[in-house]
Amino acid sequence: MKKLFFWLCYFALVLAAPACRESLYPNAPGTLFIRQQICDLSDFKTRFFAPKNDLKNRGFLTYRFYRDIGDPKTYILVFECVDLKKAVEFIQSSNFILSCVGAGIGLPVIWAGTEELPAPQPVAGRESLVLVRYEVKDYESWKKRRDRGDAGLYRLSGSPGVVIAAQKVGDIQKARDRMESPGEKDVMSAAGVTHLDIWFGIYLEDGTKMDGGS
Repeated sequence: MKKLFFWLCYFALVLAAPACRESLYPNAPGTLFIRQQICDLSDFKTRFFAPKNDLKNRGFLTYRFYRDIGDPKTYILVFECVDLKKAVEFIQSSNFILSCVGAGIGLPVIWAGTEELPAPQPVAGRESLVLVRYEVKDYESWKKRRDRGDAGLYRLSGSPGVVIAAQKVGDIQKARDRMESPGEKDVMSAAGVTHLDIWFGIYLEDGTKMDGGS
């Protein structure tokens, strides 16, 4: 009963959101990052990639899936999109939840942005992923002071103080130790970072087929 009440509240919030504010997401190419608890990934893929969802016409282009480093039932889903707004609207819709709820999914946490700075090409195709969502006092000042240029940067015009950095790494535990070290926190504070959230993902699979999975 509690779970049913939770989803009813979520549906109400999702349906009310478009009426409350104008979308931050443009009808333009961008990247969608989702962190979500999924009890059965195989079932989720079957339901999500079902032809009835028509993902190509909903703005989706390619996908890459990662497993959260700290929770084997939490996944990071990365979608390259030709239409970011349409893709986000689908993820936020009741159609997405209803089509996938049998897989035991949790409430999705959504980050998204258009590409501000492309990441260098990876050495191999199966690196783990570090995603950082920064809230900064001044983007240009932060960008000048950041000491690594090996991450792609993503932003939304409606959120000038927020930037997402996506970095592929070979050793995810080493990257986690570095990002969570006191010295790194001091560097970020000096660069004008007021808040940050970090996701660490272990590579699982990727693909381009958006009408039936692989």
